[in-house]
Amino acid sequence: MDCRASFPVFAASCPSAGLACMSHSDRAANHAGLRVPRSLSFPTQHLHGGRSLLLVMVRGMEMFRMDTKSEKLALFRFALIAPLVIERLPRGELTRRAQEIAARTYDIPHSKRTAVSVDTLLDWALRYRTGGFEALAPKPRQDRGQSRAVTPQLASLIERLKRENPHRTGTTLLRELALSSGQDTPAISASTLYRFLKQRGLSEKQLLAPPAHKKFEAELSNQIWQGDMLFGPWVRRVKDGGRMQAFLHATLDDASRLIPHAQFYASQGLDASLDCLRHAVAARGVPIRLYIDNAKIYRSPQLARIAASLGILIVHSRPYQPEGRGKIERFFRTVRDQFLANLDPKHALSLEELNDRLWIWIESVYHRSEHSALGSTPLARWQRDIEQIRQLPPATDLRRLFFHRLDRVVRRDSTFLLHNCLYEAPPHLAGHTVEVRFDPLDAAEVEIWFQGQLDITARPVDPVVNGQLPSVKRTASAEPEPTGINFVELLKQKQEEE
Repeated sequence: MDCRASFPVFAASCPSAGLACMSHSDRAANHAGLRVPRSLSFPTQHLHGGRSLLLVMVRGMEMFRMDTKSEKLALFRFALIAPLVIERLPRGELTRRAQEIAARTYDIPHSKRTAVSVDTLLDWALRYRTGGFEALAPKPRQDRGQSRAVTPQLASLIERLKRENPHRTGTTLLRELALSSGQDTPAISASTLYRFLKQRGLSEKQLLAPPAHKKFEAELSNQIWQGDMLFGPWVRRVKDGGRMQAFLHATLDDASRLIPHAQFYASQGLDASLDCLRHAVAARGVPIRLYIDNAKIYRSPQLARIAASLGILIVHSRPYQPEGRGKIERFFRTVRDQFLANLDPKHALSLEELNDRLWIWIESVYHRSEHSALGSTPLARWQRDIEQIRQLPPATDLRRLFFHRLDRVVRRDSTFLLHNCLYEAPPHLAGHTVEVRFDPLDAAEVEIWFQGQLDITARPVDPVVNGQLPSVKRTASAEPEPTGINFVELLKQKQEEE
């Protein structure tokens, strides 16, 4: 007769005294000093002869969420030793019951074995009495996740080789390990090496993968601004009626998603970005950090000087990793979907007309629409921190602070060249290097600074006017009075005196 018991149902005989404990609820079992899991039940069935058959039923699929191998094994072990631990037994009775349990065969989870020895059952019973249900779970290996064939020294060498060149293949590594140790064959197999590399995160894919980006958000308004540029629509050129592409430069406050300033320009370069930043600071105060990408234009000394003057820390995102600027990218997507998509394609707007409509939309729609991540509108969230926002000092001339500064050499005809335009300088600066300061978007006014002082405001050269003016001659300086000192004559005089 096949006496194999299929887990999770186990049958074992026990004296009726044991039924007194188990025929009542778990409360009775706990009262007897037993550690029985609340979710386990032990229904009993009385048989003849003063004996009973205790059915220890553990319905794992119905009563438990057996998510791990350890939990399933612990439940199986408890089902077997329950007749040994539900009451205190004399030594002989404990052994006899263990022998009865060991005489049967079982479907042991995650094992090909079908039998359990008496010593194993007694060991499980002892572990349960001292450590409870959790003690029945198999203990993990101390070196779990580590290959026993890979010694610490070998592991260190493999890791150094792989990090030194992530493109090293497993075959190359095995050959290098064998040659470096002076052996014909490597100390480990290819499968062991590949398993080790995967466990340590040393595969080529893992080593070359970009680091995971952690989401961040500023705590207060104006702690972080994000800046970026979006390719915009084609607009009408006022000068000749032609068409040109517009570029949207924008700044966004990280904490509130408010837009300090956004504007379409005819250029995608640094000049437009700086002009956008100037308007943003004038409108919403000074940020602590400005987060921009790693493009060459954003590493300009002009931007660095302006940021330092305002006390702004420039932070560049990593190359080819724009994830940190996700908020302004989301704003640009909103601009495309809600603003640009609703422009009349039949009406060709000028740059000024496009910007007028943009700011009406930003101020009346975007700033006043509830943001799902904020639970409020961008404007309301920004205003919550308004008392802590850093403002410009009253005497700050923001326009001049944003002037570009370049060195130019004044020619002998008292002129210098700036952006293919010829400007006049005072005659006394001819031949000298001067610093010119100007608004890159409006170079009608160019300041000439010499030796750290503002000398004059230059104006473009007018050849017609200059042709009607008398030429200015340099005033010859007076000849200095002779000193009468001559090195050769002094030597001769000294020789004569000696």
